[in-house]
Amino acid sequence: MATVAVENGPKVVDVPEILVPSHQGNFPLDSAVIEALPQGDTLISAERYGNSAWSSTARLTVKKENGKLHDYFAKIITGELAEARVLGEFNCMLELWRAMPNIVPQPRAHGKCHGMDAACYFVCDYLEIDHRPPDAVKLGAKIAELHRVSKSPTGQFGFHVTPYDGKLPLVADWDPSWVSFYGKLLKGVYQHDISVNGYWKELDDAMELTLNKVIPRLLGPLEEDGRTVKPCLIHGDLWEENIGTELRTGELYIFDSCAYYAHHEMAIGMWRVDHHHMKAKEYRNQYFQNYEPDEPAEECDDRNRLYAIKERIMYSAHVPGSKAREQALEDMLYLIEQYVEEDTPIL
Repeated sequence: MATVAVENGPKVVDVPEILVPSHQGNFPLDSAVIEALPQGDTLISAERYGNSAWSSTARLTVKKENGKLHDYFAKIITGELAEARVLGEFNCMLELWRAMPNIVPQPRAHGKCHGMDAACYFVCDYLEIDHRPPDAVKLGAKIAELHRVSKSPTGQFGFHVTPYDGKLPLVADWDPSWVSFYGKLLKGVYQHDISVNGYWKELDDAMELTLNKVIPRLLGPLEEDGRTVKPCLIHGDLWEENIGTELRTGELYIFDSCAYYAHHEMAIGMWRVDHHHMKAKEYRNQYFQNYEPDEPAEECDDRNRLYAIKERIMYSAHVPGSKAREQALEDMLYLIEQYVEEDTPIL
């Protein structure tokens, strides 16, 4: 038996602790989700909402104690890694909300479902979002502000739980060196790609040179001659579907985060890749008008290309057979030609 708060008052319903029907709507809710709603909320309806490749999603409408209606967004994730993925998303969104509350919907709850095997939930405030391409000027200013105001709790790069990019975990253990951190991050993503797409000698050789030669040469100067890299909180997967404009206020919001503390330029590596619509240079240019590239500034575009490799490889791991793998190789070969001596052996 399960006790549920619905509009007509608490009601005992004779159903297993799995999917408790809401008063209205077409999205049956696990009772754990209802119990996780703030005290005093009375569930009115649960409607299927949006599309997600890795989860089922809904819009929940509740009545507050003062009689006003309020909406939440709920996500149900299933599978072996459901708990870790939900834990990651909740903590990433909470970290963003604490740093800059006006850039993400407030995260509210997460946990295990009562009756659905290997299922977990995530709940945050619901926003009426327009998913048209974001305004480049507004976006550049807002993301730069996030990077300026955020502060790593350890003074290092990384995150306190494992972030999940889609269904795949990122290597984000705390590290005081950006060179070291990015190398481990890229290597971890590449291992995901190999597990899906297999080995490819030309790509494997290029990756070895990238990890052992290009990264130290291209990122090393950021931490030399008295220079330091500030660990900034980045969204981690900032493409157009994870950015929206609230219809009521016109404010930009970001969501579906796999956040971690990184070099601020890392955040816009995503804005270079062909498989997303935000590859137009105006997005990168507007960002850098608000947060200038680090020195040596003349190597900023090559750093951006290096950061885009991680995004291409991750996409390849999620979408086997895509062109992203070949494009990652092209980027690596370009950087190898620029920054690795011809007679350098593959290690």
